[in-house]
Amino acid sequence: MSTGIPNPKDVTEAAGMVPRVGEGPSKEPDDQIKSFSSYMKGGQPNPLMGTGQSTQVSPFDLAHGKVPPPGPTLASIQEQAKVAQGTMGDISNQLNTPKLKLKQSTKYLLKNKLSSANGHIQSAAGKLGAPIVGDEEKGEKGGPLQKFVNLVTSGQRQLDATQQMLAQISAKGEQMSPADMLMLQIKLNKAQQELEYSSLLLGKAIDDLKMMMNIQL
Repeated sequence: MSTGIPNPKDVTEAAGMVPRVGEGPSKEPDDQIKSFSSYMKGGQPNPLMGTGQSTQVSPFDLAHGKVPPPGPTLASIQEQAKVAQGTMGDISNQLNTPKLKLKQSTKYLLKNKLSSANGHIQSAAGKLGAPIVGDEEKGEKGGPLQKFVNLVTSGQRQLDATQQMLAQISAKGEQMSPADMLMLQIKLNKAQQELEYSSLLLGKAIDDLKMMMNIQL
């Protein structure tokens, strides 16, 4: 007669603690926890992470171009100056577009960007010891865009002086500190960004002018 008390054997089998005949051993809860823990960790940790060491560049990284960029050199800085001077030449050509008219908001942005670019270029030139070229003031002769042309011309002259000083330093075999070289690189990079933005502003204005001319035709 049943007394209402479960048989200990039945309780053990129901809990999966005793394997049935023909079955493998059941997975212990500790094994499940360990498996889940290793899954959450995502595999073995990188042994270099805890030591503060940096991983070396592997052949795979080299094949995919993942190489740390080298530090700036006199040659690379001089190339930056040439690129900035070329961008200023493009801006000068854009400003000489016939019948070009700029919105007031575009004029405001263009003046700020060109002035900022010249400031960065002058700062780089001063660090090199090159003579500082002031912004040209020629009034409004030649049209309302002349003040922008003057800013571009001043920037080009300053870049000429900068490149001449870089050439002199290189010819003498003089060395600059890495910090000074990095500062020059940053200044010229910022100037190039401002010049590229200025060129985009003028390009949009020229596109609008061309569209208007086609509509009128």
